[in-house]
Amino acid sequence: MCRRLFDISGSWEEYYVTLKTLPKRFRKLATFVVEALPAFKRQGINSVLDLGCGVGRHFTCLARNGFDVVGVDVSKSALGIAQEWSREENLEKTALVQATMTDIPFRDSQFDAVISISVIHHAVKRDIEETTEEINRILKKNGLLLANLASVKDPRHGKGTMVEPGTFKILEAFEERKFEELHHFMTRQQVAKLFARFSKAEIELLRQKPYYWKVMAVK
Repeated sequence: MCRRLFDISGSWEEYYVTLKTLPKRFRKLATFVVEALPAFKRQGINSVLDLGCGVGRHFTCLARNGFDVVGVDVSKSALGIAQEWSREENLEKTALVQATMTDIPFRDSQFDAVISISVIHHAVKRDIEETTEEINRILKKNGLLLANLASVKDPRHGKGTMVEPGTFKILEAFEERKFEELHHFMTRQQVAKLFARFSKAEIELLRQKPYYWKVMAVK
């Protein structure tokens, strides 16, 4: 059975299950993901796992661009929305699976690439480390990871309730719903250590949101 991440996943499920209309922010693509798609194609990437796909904004984008894509999320309600979105657009070569990021139910070396957008840092340090190991496990040799992680430069760093060094429970307010969510903030050196098992990792602050680290890592 998949282990739940610090029970914060339940808050997201409660949020998604009450959504009546999909907010615009859930349809807006991360610029750095769109910018990476041509490179994915040049490198012959076919199979992609969207880890923490939510309601499917990047999952559907990947499918539209011809990739075989699997979306994984802990929230059943979010996956239901993603499935409906996929059906509306008649997208093929897609699959959706409910699971946690620390226990990804796929075989070793299965995917050419993994993307994980604004997901991995919503956990305690131990779970983040386990997630990184899982990503490394399911990636093929020379497979790519594209992700973003919260930086200590984030103005929310140090706010809320400290759970452990670098990790805080912070009150989030989306539409009319509020709930506490974990945020783990990292320095560049900490991010580099996290991906030390990868053969190469490019780490830089996002141009559009300079309080997030962008990571492009090669297994």
